[in-house]
Amino acid sequence: MRIAACALFALTAACAGLPDTRPINTKLTAPPPLAPVIDLASDDDAIALAFSGGGARAASFSLGVLEQLRDTKAADGKPLISKVSLVTAVSGGAITAAWYGQRGAEGLDEFRAALLDKDWQAQLNTSFISPQNWDRFMQGGLNGPDKLSNWLEKEVFGRARMSDMRPAPRIIINATDLYSGAPFAFADPWFEAICADLPSVKLSDAVSASMSVPIAFRPVVLKTFSTDCPAPLPSWVGKAEWDRTAPMLLRETARSFRFYREPERMQYVHLTDGGVADNFGVSSLVTLRAAANTPYAPFSARDAVKLRRFTFLIINAERDAEGAWALKEGGPDGAQLIETALSIAVNAPKRAAADALRDTLQTWKADTIAWRCGLKPAEATELGAGPDWNCRDLEVRLDMIAFSDLKDARFSNLGKAATAVSLPRDTISDLIAGGRQAIAQNPEVIRLAQ
Repeated sequence: MRIAACALFALTAACAGLPDTRPINTKLTAPPPLAPVIDLASDDDAIALAFSGGGARAASFSLGVLEQLRDTKAADGKPLISKVSLVTAVSGGAITAAWYGQRGAEGLDEFRAALLDKDWQAQLNTSFISPQNWDRFMQGGLNGPDKLSNWLEKEVFGRARMSDMRPAPRIIINATDLYSGAPFAFADPWFEAICADLPSVKLSDAVSASMSVPIAFRPVVLKTFSTDCPAPLPSWVGKAEWDRTAPMLLRETARSFRFYREPERMQYVHLTDGGVADNFGVSSLVTLRAAANTPYAPFSARDAVKLRRFTFLIINAERDAEGAWALKEGGPDGAQLIETALSIAVNAPKRAAADALRDTLQTWKADTIAWRCGLKPAEATELGAGPDWNCRDLEVRLDMIAFSDLKDARFSNLGKAATAVSLPRDTISDLIAGGRQAIAQNPEVIRLAQ
């Protein structure tokens, strides 16, 4: 019997095949040029968007948000989407963000047909009844690059690379370093830390890293190149790691950056779903702010002078709390307990990240105003300040848009939509319409449009 079991395992292992664990990156050959993280898209307004995770539910909801911003005019007659300077995104939201970054506002109408209306879910390995899936699970995940990155390349992004993204708005795709548990963003500081070339990474690989839900998908692998790296580890890493007043997310990121330069500890980074560390994808902004050497970063000096309003909207597509067990004295059964505990584990770090972002934005505002007011008149004029410029005239607003904002009965079940890569077409239509409605009624957006 034991011999038969071993033979069966060997057979299933051979059928499933060894997982593809090849790194998706190449070595950095020269330090990248210094550039601002965010370029101001309009004269004095900047909008930043954060798209949460949540599979096709998040992808559809965030698509509705972008469509409504495209169709809403600001006071100057330009569409509000033209003022979007930054999109940071996780998992399902990262698909929409990457598509927008690649194809622009004019490409939004093609996104649904390219992804949302396709039955991707049916092509995935999901059943634990199959012995082959047991083997895949033991090798790190039920689905590898053939079911995730390769599918995204074939059906959605083609062979586009990060360098093919449009210069504006800036798109940041977020994942999680499985070893340290820290956020990992497809942005310059992280790739300089592992001494790798960011522009050459395929867009499909970056998005698949952000979407690699543990167990369902294998982690995406990056190689660290710590030997003879042309980009030294920046000084802020050591300062942040030991600064007991810094946000914990920043301290953990700084610690992981140090690990990347220690070949005896790490030679490969295994990336899993960004929602594990921060399902809003905003913690990367805290790190980008810390990595800057100026009081006004992540903007350039010229943009920091011209900016009057910075509006940051978190697009939260999380599921509603549910379960009839809350009506029972006995509470949840085993499966419900696991599902609820996992949900809590995802929710806790994203709340901490949102709080850290709020503090970071307020500190940035104070630092930028102090810098602006310290400029000599000639310096301010050279940077673009007009005759009526007021150094203190700077607003920073942070708001969250969620399903709970929608009072229309049509949208009452959006928070119950499954976290899956494919959903029924009627559900997709309602999620897109919900995203539109949430933007149309949001007070911050209404202020921008007046």
